[in-house]
Amino acid sequence: MNALASILAKAATTLVAFVCGILTVRVITGDAGEASYALFGALTALPSLVTFSDLGAGAALVGSVASSDDPRRDTRVRDQLTSVERILCAFAGIVLIAGIVMRLTGGWRLLLGSAGDLPGAEDAALVCCALYAATVPLGVWTRLLLGARRNHIVILVQGLVSPLTLLLVWAWTHFRGDAAFLAVGSFVAALTAAGVGFLVTTLSLRPLMGMALRRVSRPRRYPGARVMDIGWPMLAQLISPPLAMAAQRYAVAQQGTVTRLAEYNAAAQVFFALIGLISAAGVALWPFWARARARGELRRGPGLLSVAFGGGTAAASLCVALIGPWLFGFATHGVFEVGLGTILAFGAMATCQAVLYPVGMFLMDPAGIRFQVVPTLAMAVLSLIGAVLLVPTLGAAGPPLANAAAVLVCQIVPYAIAIHRHRDRLMPAGGNGEAG
Repeated sequence: MNALASILAKAATTLVAFVCGILTVRVITGDAGEASYALFGALTALPSLVTFSDLGAGAALVGSVASSDDPRRDTRVRDQLTSVERILCAFAGIVLIAGIVMRLTGGWRLLLGSAGDLPGAEDAALVCCALYAATVPLGVWTRLLLGARRNHIVILVQGLVSPLTLLLVWAWTHFRGDAAFLAVGSFVAALTAAGVGFLVTTLSLRPLMGMALRRVSRPRRYPGARVMDIGWPMLAQLISPPLAMAAQRYAVAQQGTVTRLAEYNAAAQVFFALIGLISAAGVALWPFWARARARGELRRGPGLLSVAFGGGTAAASLCVALIGPWLFGFATHGVFEVGLGTILAFGAMATCQAVLYPVGMFLMDPAGIRFQVVPTLAMAVLSLIGAVLLVPTLGAAGPPLANAAAVLVCQIVPYAIAIHRHRDRLMPAGGNGEAG
């Protein structure tokens, strides 16, 4: 039921994000131009490079909340929350310092590649970095609600980001603000949504949040709880998506032209929204399976769900390919073209991600998390190398195609084999059920 609520919530917010994303592209390309949109895409992708803000410790918090009968007053959950929040605050400080150092040393221009040539790009990057740093400590709310099987609330609150971004970008262009700072609107929208989510979580799980926050600044008196036993192996899984997917954009920025980067950004606007829908449905399976496994009620593997996820995503990708000329022509004012090859490559990447999510979430017990370390890191390395090698010949289609191949070889196949071999551990009450 929670998975269904997550799917319905994500379907609604994905539709809103899709429409707002297309309109945002149209506003930027129509009023600010191709180079401004390339920079906008490069800057808004920055948070995807550092999705490991809690060093993986949030996984322990999700598991504890999911298995607790009363997380509001559970001392173990409170102590873990205290430790996770300390990690998030420390990470936010590091991000801010790193952003300042990169501004002083010219690091932003190096990272942004061709998109960094726009006047004011480095200053805009620093402002975006500071806003992201302010958002990080608030991010613990998503872990708490996921563990409490309220992922649909997370999705609905995060759904505020795309319409707020469109509103702020439109206002900025309407009042003729500096085009380099358009991406700031996206970060302000994300900070606003995080604030709303944090407030909702604080009220719905009180007095948990208040008790934990009062302990954050006093580590000697309140040492917290052990969270990195799950955090370290989980960290590998948090590092791999930015290396494998978000870094694609920078591979294009470093080796391609502004036009290729703009083409990549336009296709990513659509397909990353689709991947977000897949992620919402997939992540909702984690606490569901964790609770069923703890109660000895898990009797079926993720095989049928993987087939359903993959088939649905492939069909959606083909629909995008059919309407692609009109869709992207409208979004970009015809300033640049999004080729069929690029659309199909993104569709292949999204389909592989859809097949992966159920099998990956099924392996989220402690032993399964540790097992996933090597495959996810191997996938990230292979995907990044493939992206770098394919950009010169395939352009914007190269990175997503490389990612699809890496996910299939390094994750989907090994995970399916692991589930089959360890079905007695993963399905203690139904080891003879479907495992693949």
